Amino acid sequence: MAHHLAITYIRHFVTKENEAKQYIGWTNVPIIQEPHMSHQLEADIVMTSDLLRCRQTARLLFPNVVIECSYRWRELNFGDFEGKTYEQLKTVETYRRWLADPIRYVPPNGEAFTEFQTRIEQAISNAVSRSASHIVVVTHGGVIRYVLSQYAPDVRPFWEWHVPFGEGVTLYNTKERWKERKRCISLAAVRFKESENG
Repeated sequence: MAHHLAITYIRHFVTKENEAKQYIGWTNVPIIQEPHMSHQLEADIVMTSDLLRCRQTARLLFPNVVIECSYRWRELNFGDFEGKTYEQLKTVETYRRWLADPIRYVPPNGEAFTEFQTRIEQAISNAVSRSASHIVVVTHGGVIRYVLSQYAPDVRPFWEWHVPFGEGVTLYNTKERWKERKRCISLAAVRFKESENG
């Protein structure tokens, strides 16, 4: 008998550094305070990146739920590019090389894409091993892009996926298919609305 397991991936609310278009992979910054958001999501387990912006988002969306934090759900570590913008970096040779081929090149003092990939796969394995039918993960744009590029039913490369801040996507699959790393059966966008009594 198949065991259904839906995983909803939510991108954290926006930070001032996001608005400034800075790279903030492992930089630990807070969100800009968001209004109370309403939603109908019911999760057996809520997981989040251990970085502040994700923890704050998870707490706003699931105020009465125990939240599990893990560094494995973090964004890519951009190393020396952290805190900088494209405009500041566009003439830097190591940045241009990395931008042209982020799989092959690593940001100076940063994380290789293969390390990032291994970390996310470990996080997915941990989630799939749990006794649950719906798990919510509050994480980062790069993590969600990676997951969609690997597991969405629609095959598209990493950079063609985009999930806005404070929105998400639910991937529907069976536990068995997740364990075998087979693409999901279907997906649905997740959007939140501001609470009227908020």
